[in-house]
Amino acid sequence: MRPILDIRTAKIAVELTSRCNLRCGMCPMGNLGRPEDDMPWWLVEKVAADFAANGIRVRWLHEMGEPLLYPRLAEAIDLFPGAGVSTNVMMLDEAYGRELLASSLARIRLCVDTINPEVYPQIRRGGDFATVVANIRGFLELSRGRDIRVEIQRMVALQTAAESAHDLEAFFNLDRYPQATVIEKTCEGLDTADATDFHEAYYGCFQGYPFRWFVVFADGRVTHCCYDWDGSQPIGDMKTQTVREILAANTVERYLAAFKAKDWQTLPRCGECYRNSSGKAVVMDQLLQIGHKLERVLPVKQVARRIINRS
Repeated sequence: MRPILDIRTAKIAVELTSRCNLRCGMCPMGNLGRPEDDMPWWLVEKVAADFAANGIRVRWLHEMGEPLLYPRLAEAIDLFPGAGVSTNVMMLDEAYGRELLASSLARIRLCVDTINPEVYPQIRRGGDFATVVANIRGFLELSRGRDIRVEIQRMVALQTAAESAHDLEAFFNLDRYPQATVIEKTCEGLDTADATDFHEAYYGCFQGYPFRWFVVFADGRVTHCCYDWDGSQPIGDMKTQTVREILAANTVERYLAAFKAKDWQTLPRCGECYRNSSGKAVVMDQLLQIGHKLERVLPVKQVARRIINRS
């Protein structure tokens, strides 16, 4: 019988820092409910050794913070082979770009989100559009011919509906850079399930299942959901436990029972995502669940995003 949280198929993230240099329009960083700090180096090494001993591959060295703020990022990258980095690009100047390319970095996501300079500051508050664009263009040149995947992120939101992935490809001349591609991400609200300037109202679990992630926060605590930004549903602590000890505890089983019972007092983060319970929302949620299941065998999300984006 497959465990509830299957570490073999879980999406693994390690948050090197909870600090950030921007305040995004859809991000709750201003009210995390936990201190903004860096993961101590001894804990980075402990997590890396534990993961390596158990054959666990990290997907992202990022959760809520800006990873380029971490002072030993390049060293950390080399401890987690195959891990990717997602950045708002503000700090990715030529010197930092060369440092990252000298590491074993396999994938980097450059989150410009839009090529409309008027929309950009609404999404990335405090960011400078011209700096981000210049840094992306510079990194594309630096990484040309390198064994790295460069993803330029377009945010699918109400304000960006007039744009398309092709627009970003043309804007950055990606025909010249075979290492680069445009990816599209939906703007699921981290702070509310209600309609906002960035997204329509939604209902239910955007991951399709509440136990798909194993996220290690900068303070060592572990959560099962990448939307649990304040750590309100922890399943363990890597400062004092190993991965095997966390998985062997009955916390996830207890959370699953609470989830089935819709006990949102035990699962406050899940309660936020399940706040809307109208008939229409339930139907939309059921469609989302079908999409998540299909996604396991067919890339339906990307196809759907392209169709919606061009309609």
